[in-house]
Amino acid sequence: MRGVPVPTAKWVTDDIEIKTEGRHKIETDNYSTVLTIKDCVRKDTGEYLLTVSNSAGSKTVALHLTVLDVPGPPTGPINILEVTPEHMVISWRPPKDDGGSPIINYIVEKRQSKKETWGVVSSGTSHTKIKIPRLQKGCEYIFRVRAENKIGIGAPLDSEPTVAKHMFDPPSPPGKPTVYDITENAATVSWTLPKSDGGTPITGYVLERREASGKWVRVNKTPILDMKYRVTGLFEGNTYEFRVFAENMVGLSKPSPSSDPIKASRPITPPGPPINPKLKDKTKETADLVWTKPLKDGGSPILGYIVECQKTGTTQWNRINKDELIRQCAFRVPGLIEGNEYKFRIKAVNIVGEGEPRELAETVLAKDILSPPEVNLDVTCRDLITVRVGQTIRITGKVKGRPDPEITWSKDGKVLVQEKRVEIAHDLPNVELQVKEAKRSDHGKYIIAAKNSCGHAQAFAIVNVLDRPGPCQNLKISYVTKDSCMIAWESPVDNGGSEITNYIVEYRQPNQRGWSIVSSDITKRLVKANLIENREYFFRVCAENKIGPGPCIETKTPILAINPIDKPGEPENLHIAEKGKTFVYLKWRRPDYDGGSPNLSYHVERKLKDSDEWERVHKGSIKETHYMVDKCVENKIYQFRVQTKNEAGESDWVKTEEVTVKEDLQKPVLDLKLSGVLTVKAGDPIRIEAGVRGKPQPEVVWTKDKDATDLTRSPRISIETTSDTSKFVLTKSRRSDGGKYVITASNTAGSFVAYPIIAKTKYDRPGRPDPPEVTRVNKEEMTVVWNPPEYDGGKSITGYILEKKEKRSLRWVPVTKTAIPERRKKVTNLIPGHEYQFRVSAENEVGLGEPSLPSRPVVAKDPIGIYFMRKLVTVRAGCPIRLFAIIRGRPAPKVTWRRMGVDNVIRKGQVDLVDTMAFCVIPNSTRDDSGKYSLTLVNAAGEKAVFVNVRVLGEYLRELRVDISLLTPFNFNLLKKKKLT
Repeated sequence: MRGVPVPTAKWVTDDIEIKTEGRHKIETDNYSTVLTIKDCVRKDTGEYLLTVSNSAGSKTVALHLTVLDVPGPPTGPINILEVTPEHMVISWRPPKDDGGSPIINYIVEKRQSKKETWGVVSSGTSHTKIKIPRLQKGCEYIFRVRAENKIGIGAPLDSEPTVAKHMFDPPSPPGKPTVYDITENAATVSWTLPKSDGGTPITGYVLERREASGKWVRVNKTPILDMKYRVTGLFEGNTYEFRVFAENMVGLSKPSPSSDPIKASRPITPPGPPINPKLKDKTKETADLVWTKPLKDGGSPILGYIVECQKTGTTQWNRINKDELIRQCAFRVPGLIEGNEYKFRIKAVNIVGEGEPRELAETVLAKDILSPPEVNLDVTCRDLITVRVGQTIRITGKVKGRPDPEITWSKDGKVLVQEKRVEIAHDLPNVELQVKEAKRSDHGKYIIAAKNSCGHAQAFAIVNVLDRPGPCQNLKISYVTKDSCMIAWESPVDNGGSEITNYIVEYRQPNQRGWSIVSSDITKRLVKANLIENREYFFRVCAENKIGPGPCIETKTPILAINPIDKPGEPENLHIAEKGKTFVYLKWRRPDYDGGSPNLSYHVERKLKDSDEWERVHKGSIKETHYMVDKCVENKIYQFRVQTKNEAGESDWVKTEEVTVKEDLQKPVLDLKLSGVLTVKAGDPIRIEAGVRGKPQPEVVWTKDKDATDLTRSPRISIETTSDTSKFVLTKSRRSDGGKYVITASNTAGSFVAYPIIAKTKYDRPGRPDPPEVTRVNKEEMTVVWNPPEYDGGKSITGYILEKKEKRSLRWVPVTKTAIPERRKKVTNLIPGHEYQFRVSAENEVGLGEPSLPSRPVVAKDPIGIYFMRKLVTVRAGCPIRLFAIIRGRPAPKVTWRRMGVDNVIRKGQVDLVDTMAFCVIPNSTRDDSGKYSLTLVNAAGEKAVFVNVRVLGEYLRELRVDISLLTPFNFNLLKKKKLT
């Protein structure tokens, strides 16, 4: 501020002068004034007037101050615009104080009135109205809203508690129901409108019923739209009450008052006539009538029946049962006079009175009926009757006959009479025989016989009483050894009326009480039991049918588990296997019966033909089944014998025929294991084996195509000959190994030549090629070449399979899906900078051969190179030297020109690089510029250099002076490379 004299300053806001006090501080000097408000608040916002004045006048300036703060609470109240059980719609007004910054958002929260925690409904709305979903029906909610500006979130505005329900109320209950038009199974119920519909139209009614002291049950499945309803499904005689609910969109009203109790019953009228009355039986004094009750009882139970009769020739009907009503639908009319004819009719009576009568269709003549007996058993008794022990045998049937026949029951020829377990009931025509607590002995044939004056009749029933089977018979233990025995028995005499399904075999030791099962699933009557040596055992067996197991039969004395040792049998098949000048080789077989002991040994003896004494040829016993008898005299006749021995004793001797001891001569015999054509794959071994027999031992020779030396010379062939076999093995067979192979055996008795074996080698897969080579390389492709394998397997090579892998990988991947016919392949789609190896397999018609060894690792990268440059450049002195080359490389290589022995030529010449051309130009060359120059390329892939020789020639002599005074002729030579002097 400026002024003369020095002005004074005055600060005013809201017409109140501000002075230095509290949060306000005013600092004024001759040239300025400062108002400071500490800890400003939102109410400090407003217009501040600064007035400066002196004796010369005054001046006022207005300053507007805005203090930013969070907004105030929204303007209340919160209005609940819509309420349902699932959602509410609320609204509010913006806050009166926005905090000096526009409202950017409202945060709406809710909580149940019984809980303390708030849940966020929305935190990103700028509207002052929102729908709050997902409410729980009947719960009371409180909502709050907070405004937000760029400074922060302001104070909340809370709503009043509001219950999540419809805005309307249920209707009031309808009037008390009235019931009318009642039948035995239905009634009609009506009611009046409720006093209030709850603010929304009534949508229907719900009707309920209950029996006396029972629960209320809903009658209608869908709402009733009318104010009356026909209720069906009632039970006659039951008492019912009814009540009604009104329903609107909110729900059901309270129930109406219950109706007066009503009883489901029919209107009572006299009953209808009985149905189908007929004569069942008669005598000379009685008539038996039967009928069926009426279809209509008139709404009241039938109390009984009245039977009336009329004698033929009269019109009067007389009641037969005068004192009381007939309760059954049958009646025997007494007091008839023999020979007279009668008519009969029947009436039903209920609480109202007598109903319409129904008359028999025919008249009845009073006389006796004569007929022979008839016996008919019930269907269930005609076939086999099967019961279990303890159950009741029941045989029922019907017996007819006039007069009543005399009935007798019998079983297996014995007449049955009433006793403790036997009950006989005769209520003609029904008859019944009962045998209680049936026993197994009750099974058999039961006969019922009926007899009267007109004849007799009978019927029978077969009864089977099921019980457990009886005990097994003849239990025997045999073939006892140290670890087993055989148990045998016979079937029970009585199988219990059911097939034997199983036998249970058990054993125990004498010092044990419990039995152990040998087997519980046996259908045969023979079983082997496993035992422990030197222990005693008892055995028992029981049979089992579908009822269960029967009683057991048990051995009386225990058996001991030991082997029964007896003398062994004689040696089997004693024969002379071989003989020589002074020996005889005997062989035999172990006897089939060892006497129960595995410890068998043998004795061998001999004697001369004319001697009677046998000589033991060994010491001790022989365990083997062969023996070499030596120290015999050549050309003497001997006889030999052998016997078996065990702990129980010795067997009988077994003798050989008399034999002369001398060396046998036997012509060689070859037994080839195969014959004809032998075909093998090339590379597989050729194996031929032959059995050799002959005395003395034959010499065996193998030949191929009549050339024995060729076989013994080859390192791939091995021939092994033993006393009885000769084996020929040729490894790594080739096609040239095919041919005829012949084996010959010779000794002093003769020779034997086996049929030739023709060996052929079959086509094979090709061999392994040499490792492939990589010729051309860049960062995305390589060219691989290879040579064919030395061995083609006998068939032409049809193609090659080339595979690749990264050096560190273990998996080889084919380059192509099909075989490659050439021996060269460009491999593409490589990953720059990765190191690759390749291998190749040859293929023919037989198949794919083994892969080659891997190639050397090659990195997929672009090479650097100089593809064109002259090796020699010749210029004349004074002319420029122009050197250039075509270069390639990725990334672009660095180019350096040098002269051998000199750092570089840039000082004198000019170096340039245009696309793939490198230039070096030296103007005004001299003889000193001759020499060897190099071009070096360097990039990340490597370094490469080439050389060029530069030759600079001297100038031609331009002027030649000759003294013409000299007349003597002469010759001279003009040299290009030297000056003339």
